[in-house]
Amino acid sequence: MTTQKSIRKTALQYGIIFSLLYFLLIFFSHTYVIEQLSNESRKHRLDKEVESLQAIIENEAPAPDEISSMIYRFQLLLEHALIVEMKDGSIIASSNIDQTKLRMVSEKPAGFVEIPPGADGLLGLKRDVRIDSPLSSITILEMESGLAERSVWAHLTLLAASALLLVVLMALVGATTYLALKPIGHIKDDMRRLQSGKQRRLNPNAPEEFSPLIKQFNNLLELASRRLDRHRRVNSDLSHMVKTSISANLAILSDTDSLPPSRDDIEFMISNLRDLSRSLNYRMSKADISGRQMGQTCLPIEIADNVISVMEKIFPDRSFRIKTSLPNEFSWPMERQDLSELLGNLLENGGKWSQTAVDVSISQTASGLTIKVADDGPGISPEAASKVVDRGSRLDETVPGFGLGLSIVSEILEDNFGQMDIGSSETGGARITVMLPFPE
Repeated sequence: MTTQKSIRKTALQYGIIFSLLYFLLIFFSHTYVIEQLSNESRKHRLDKEVESLQAIIENEAPAPDEISSMIYRFQLLLEHALIVEMKDGSIIASSNIDQTKLRMVSEKPAGFVEIPPGADGLLGLKRDVRIDSPLSSITILEMESGLAERSVWAHLTLLAASALLLVVLMALVGATTYLALKPIGHIKDDMRRLQSGKQRRLNPNAPEEFSPLIKQFNNLLELASRRLDRHRRVNSDLSHMVKTSISANLAILSDTDSLPPSRDDIEFMISNLRDLSRSLNYRMSKADISGRQMGQTCLPIEIADNVISVMEKIFPDRSFRIKTSLPNEFSWPMERQDLSELLGNLLENGGKWSQTAVDVSISQTASGLTIKVADDGPGISPEAASKVVDRGSRLDETVPGFGLGLSIVSEILEDNFGQMDIGSSETGGARITVMLPFPE
């Protein structure tokens, strides 16, 4: 089984990786931008220098030796290499450029030139001169080694700034991760208090991402609590009922003066045991209620058809009619046994009290699944209806009729967060509407 990683550690690991990638991206993008800005600045500066030299030469119209002197002074002033090509094909160049590079420059077209790249290479600008000038072109070059030194310092400065930015970014990632995951610590504290019995539920005031999980967990806790209470109540009722029945039968069988028992005593014992069996079956049915289960689905139309088939055999003189627009393969998130028990009790009550027919309607609405069971019997009194619908209350389970079945229906709905409404049908009988909400 794979060990689960901490969310905080995982977030920090990915944060570090992405921050390093971001750092490299910033560094190389800045390097490219700096080089582009440097080239543009260099072009602009060299262009001004070429323009100044051209204006001086054209205004003074110097002789070739005077041009050589001007080039020498520019060389000392700017520490650049200068090349002036004349219309007659002669070339006047500064002393800091050799013949090989001079030949390469003369072959280059006008524009930004690079000859050749490297530590002793030259970078510069070559400009053609207008037609009426004795000059053909002017080129100013600067040593790439000096530019490389300035570029190294620029890169080192950029590297230091990027490293500082990375540290700040990592601090922000760590702080964001801590603050974002801080509510998980509160949930862990709630879990500890829950395990120690200091609180009954998790605090629902949680981040949006955890809210559905906490709500579902609290619903499961509520369901488990209700199941435990129901089982305790069923066990208590069973214990009292069985003891009472056994005591009554033992009293008859232990009376040695009246042995063998009279026919009335035997009929009493048979009736007592039948009531005990019926009550046991009823209470065990209530104990089997599962409540809403995660991942459980059932087919309401198929279940309704099966329950109707059973009821038609129990009540052969009754007509059970189902009305629905839902397909047979329509599924609903509910435990199959619960829905079968719910429909069985509703239809059994309808069959018991109807005159001729029981109508079943199943539909899906915006709020959930709605089931209506209507009969043409005497109906249910408002007093009995209110007692059944009240959450947590139960009708007298020793009274035959609506009390038993609807009490089970009420508890199934309680465990599945449903509601029940009891009213009158169009024929004057009972109409029971069950509403099951969508799971949250």
